[in-house]
Amino acid sequence: MKKLMLALLLIFVANAFCAERYKDRMFDVSVEKDVVYSSDVSHLKALSPISTALLAYSILGDGMSVYLYDNETELTKVNLRMDIYSPKKDDEKKRPAVLVMHGGAFAAGGKNDYDQQTVTYCDSLAARGFVAAAVEYRLGITATIVNKTFSIDSLNFSRTVYRGIQDVRAAVRYVRANADKLGVDPDRIYLVGNSAGGILSLENIYMDQDSEIPPVAKTAPDLGGLDAYGVQGVSAEANAVVALWGAVHDINVIGDDATPVLLVHGKADSTVLFKTGRPLGNIAVVLENLMPSAAAAIGAYAFDVNTPTLYGSFVIDSLLTEKGVEHETYFVDGMPHEFYNYDDFDVKVQKKVFDFLYAQTQKSATTTVRAVALSKASRVRMGAGNMNFTLSSGNAAPYAVMDLRGRKVMQGSVSAGEVVDLSSLGKGVYVLNVRGERPVRFGLSK
Repeated sequence: MKKLMLALLLIFVANAFCAERYKDRMFDVSVEKDVVYSSDVSHLKALSPISTALLAYSILGDGMSVYLYDNETELTKVNLRMDIYSPKKDDEKKRPAVLVMHGGAFAAGGKNDYDQQTVTYCDSLAARGFVAAAVEYRLGITATIVNKTFSIDSLNFSRTVYRGIQDVRAAVRYVRANADKLGVDPDRIYLVGNSAGGILSLENIYMDQDSEIPPVAKTAPDLGGLDAYGVQGVSAEANAVVALWGAVHDINVIGDDATPVLLVHGKADSTVLFKTGRPLGNIAVVLENLMPSAAAAIGAYAFDVNTPTLYGSFVIDSLLTEKGVEHETYFVDGMPHEFYNYDDFDVKVQKKVFDFLYAQTQKSATTTVRAVALSKASRVRMGAGNMNFTLSSGNAAPYAVMDLRGRKVMQGSVSAGEVVDLSSLGKGVYVLNVRGERPVRFGLSK
């Protein structure tokens, strides 16, 4: 018996020592609820009768609210919150952080979600040594009832998405600005987004210039700039993204961005299309079939739901591949939206996510995020195929090109009008640092 007990003890100790930070569960987890990451943020106030009807008739499940609003002129101030999950009794001070955004068509869902794995991801990541945060963002789409038709306009839908983009940027800035307090490495902040959250995560890294803001966001009432509120003075862009059945509103915003990305998507997704199309295309029929009594109660007998065209994972993957940008994909034939509940895909998807994030932790940091003037336009201009770059102004500005291991592969100085040839670099992903400018990630596909 003593020999058996000793053998079991040795196995336990061996397993304990084999556990690897960021890869295996090692810690118990503590949760700090409702941490305010931005206060006094303007939001819609006048709820539409359809929200009350949906809840009353339990269309989307017990206790699930759907936020639809009558107009955008009646506003209120709200605080935006996150739940922060941390590994207990962990002395590490420079841990990667992962912000997790739920789905819900921008009108439903919450940071305490289980169905879309939000809580599962946060708890599992914190147990592996990450600091994780479940992020709430403003929900709600303006809807109208005209001539007994319930209508959502694609422009109003776009404004809702933009508000979410602002919120996620504010959340990233909060974590980065409070990195020391949270025990976080400000150069290793990652995003995991589900559906609507996946869209917001991709937009975080790709829509990073005020010139890329959709014009509809500037119509009255003006929603403001990308960083209109919250902590200022630090970068709002994540260092890597996991997009679960996500998309972008404009493929051109990707530009030369080379932020590491994992794209997960079912090829038969009819909610956020795998290729290109309008999301939620079948929602009007679903509403008509599910809630005739509720519709009658609010005086609406038809539904007209319009959403903007989005470009799904297939298109994003194709463009990143063409540009030679390092990224990963997990595309599954025949699977619909959020296919967690099919076979054992919940485990398979989680493994893909955990493996991708673990791989990010093994890379050397390629940039150091410090206070930046976010309104200042970059002077760096990348040439065709990223084979060269120029500077629009300035003289003898020092520059360095780093690979993804943090090794310096090229350096020098550049003045306005001078073309710096990058064609001697091999195929891969690099980071260009020019003094006084934001780092530029770029890929070479030659």
